[in-house]
Amino acid sequence: MGNPLLTNSDIGLDQCYCYRGFGISEPLINQVTIPQVLENLLESQQSNLALTWYGVDGDIQRFTYKELIYQIKALAYWFVSEQRVTRGDRVVVLSSNCPEAFVTHIALMSIGAVTVPVNNAESQRVLKLIIDKVQPRVVVSGRDLSPEISFSTNALVQLPQLPIVLTIDDFLWPSQEIHHNDPAVILFTSGTTSEPKGVCLSHYNLLVNAEGLSRTHHHCEHRVHMCVMPLFHANAFGFSMIGSIYAGNHVVLCSGIPGISFWSILRTEQVDIVSLAPEIIRVLSQIPVPRETLPALKYVVSAAAPLTKMVANEFIEKTGIDIHQGYGLSECVNFAATIPWHITNEKLQQTLNNWSVPSIGPALFGCDIDVRKADGSKAQLEEEGEIVVSGHTLMLGYWDTEKATEATIGNGVLCTGDLGFFSLIDGERYFFITGRKKEIVIRYGENLSPLAIEAELAALRSIGRYAVTGFANESAGEEIGLYILAHSTLENENKIMNIVRSCPERYRPRIIIFGNTSIPATPTGKIKRSLLAEYFNPYRYKSFGSDPIIGKTAY
Repeated sequence: MGNPLLTNSDIGLDQCYCYRGFGISEPLINQVTIPQVLENLLESQQSNLALTWYGVDGDIQRFTYKELIYQIKALAYWFVSEQRVTRGDRVVVLSSNCPEAFVTHIALMSIGAVTVPVNNAESQRVLKLIIDKVQPRVVVSGRDLSPEISFSTNALVQLPQLPIVLTIDDFLWPSQEIHHNDPAVILFTSGTTSEPKGVCLSHYNLLVNAEGLSRTHHHCEHRVHMCVMPLFHANAFGFSMIGSIYAGNHVVLCSGIPGISFWSILRTEQVDIVSLAPEIIRVLSQIPVPRETLPALKYVVSAAAPLTKMVANEFIEKTGIDIHQGYGLSECVNFAATIPWHITNEKLQQTLNNWSVPSIGPALFGCDIDVRKADGSKAQLEEEGEIVVSGHTLMLGYWDTEKATEATIGNGVLCTGDLGFFSLIDGERYFFITGRKKEIVIRYGENLSPLAIEAELAALRSIGRYAVTGFANESAGEEIGLYILAHSTLENENKIMNIVRSCPERYRPRIIIFGNTSIPATPTGKIKRSLLAEYFNPYRYKSFGSDPIIGKTAY
């Protein structure tokens, strides 16, 4: 296989990677590789807590930085001596959140190998595509591997369970040969295609983003970070894991969403910040605890999917806990923008409620954000366009997918496919996301955002979870479909029809489908609208009036 990534000279990416006049060859930080971070931790953080893991069965494991770094070194030795992994090799890691997975990712990067985190419940089809694409030296599994994933004999290697006890004094570690732009991780993202794309990030990509996170979340004082999202997701990998070890902080890692025990873990571990998907925030609103029982908690970071006003305000009202929304993509490590730690309560309420959607905050250190109109020109204040990102956090490229790389970052910026705008708060640009470019419903030539439509239908939440999508329709080009996870009773039908009919006609769904099948979504709750649209295929040739109709129930 040839070079799987593009270089700057391949498609003229100098502008794409430039940040405030500094090119990618001019690092903004001192520690630019994972080995440098580990060496610094050995000198400064040995006795401090590094990792606490909560398993689903009540298991708890704790590691100081001295203990954690020993485990990283031991597992690095195991990969080198037992699996013959060397610099540049890819290793696919299938696991739930556990100490073995956490340590494995860092161990692999510490020897110059490339870790490839993959969902432990991934489909066999997608897993095969990933393996064929990255050609790994080895595929390893940690905990909770789905029984639906099957491998031939000896094709899957079980990770050693921690703690490991080895004598490894003569092992030269960590590697001193790693360059700051060497690949460190490949994060696979499904995006809008059926074939996953591998986002390849360098050591420097990860660490300059970690510096930005440290500044915007004040990691020098907010030192305990709870992680419930999966480590194969960009948020958990980049924010919770890399951001925390870069700052020498304590990570409280949960093997799943801990339910009602979530609050007791926050209290016991004196967690400062926790990053949650909006769907988890919504669920936690239903099981609140008194705010005074969580004195250490500063705020919740909302990530991985758009946060609605209703979800945000309900959570704040019931829990008294503030929400700081962030935004990003795997293609720029994770966060490109976040509401900062020092914002006043008055301004925080403005960011949540003064515009059509809650703000994602200003751009993070290390990257720039802009808004571009369809003709490529820059959008003005509160003028909608596509969100574009540039700077030092941008990926090296999609692994072995040059055309996709060029399409995404080949014109001097990362084209996110997200629509939004910016406004000014105290003279600083705060950004807002209004929808996905590819999810926009074009009905009789008018562009409509599914998020805007769902906001108009907020009263439906009293009945069940719901989502809207555009679907192909011969008469309208695209029509609006509403799917609601509820029983198709006469009472529900009447309630829903009244709510939908009260919606302005331009936003009004024309067909309503009840169902008992979960709304298609990513592991972090982002709706897969292209899959949802398949429920409405039978109505492709139907002409609709202004009044909605009830369609056939989906099972």
